[in-house]
Amino acid sequence: MNFSTDRDLLVYEPTLFNDVSFAAQQRIEVYDAEVVGTTVYSVLADFDQARVDPGHVVLINTRPYEVLQRVDDMTLTVSLLRDRTSDAAIPGGDGTTLPLIMRTFAPQAAVVRQSLLHLLGIDEELPGSLTAEAVTSLATMARLEALGTLERIYSSAAALTGNNEVLLYKADHYRRRLLTAASRCPVPIDTNGDGLPDEKRYLGLSRLVRI
Repeated sequence: MNFSTDRDLLVYEPTLFNDVSFAAQQRIEVYDAEVVGTTVYSVLADFDQARVDPGHVVLINTRPYEVLQRVDDMTLTVSLLRDRTSDAAIPGGDGTTLPLIMRTFAPQAAVVRQSLLHLLGIDEELPGSLTAEAVTSLATMARLEALGTLERIYSSAAALTGNNEVLLYKADHYRRRLLTAASRCPVPIDTNGDGLPDEKRYLGLSRLVRI
């Protein structure tokens, strides 16, 4: 499971899910969405099969909404982007027969997650290695993963479209932000499984072990 969500990406780039849709994984598209307050209903949708979960982003009439809850296979609770995830849901206006699209960048985030764990000296595929559960600061990892995912998205989008100056600029911007954050944000690690941090590790710093 990734540390970050599509909602975390939306905080940094409000137009991401429209601007680089070709780089995303599209899971559902319907044209009968009915919105009442913070509830979205679609007879044609199967949100369960499409794996639309809290933290994902749906575009309703091209406007991005956070997914707060999958009520059932045809109903979601959504909100306009909130300041904090603990804030109350914000309705975006009612409507009927609206286009609804769900796209995700979770595959890119999964690649970044693996890279970050390796930089922390965690390889979940090795017997006896620590796992992601050893990381006790999920907020720190979510931020780092989101920055790395955005860099990856814009880099791949630039490669797909050719020499796109804006995409290349954004890729470089998020690469710099990631490097800065990684150098300043120690990640607390629980090495003995008691749920408490035992040491702090910095991304990109090699650990020398005397044998």
